[in-house]
Amino acid sequence: MESEQLLQEADRWLAEVEKKFPKRKFVATVVSLEGVSIFVTRYIKALKPPEEVLAGGDVCICDMLLLHRYPAFRDC
Repeated sequence: MESEQLLQEADRWLAEVEKKFPKRKFVATVVSLEGVSIFVTRYIKALKPPEEVLAGGDVCICDMLLLHRYPAFRDC
């Protein structure tokens, strides 16, 4: 699915950032069910906002500032 040139560039990029940030984990590609490497961004999809936000409930700006960071903390 992904071109070989893009996959090689992703490997080069990963090696570069892993040298800069050795304690962090970076993933650019995963193996699909068909056994081929694909970019992880193919699996990213939009998340539905919390009901409180959609309903226009009593949500203060502090809560909104925390909510926008939620997806980043999901795997902690």
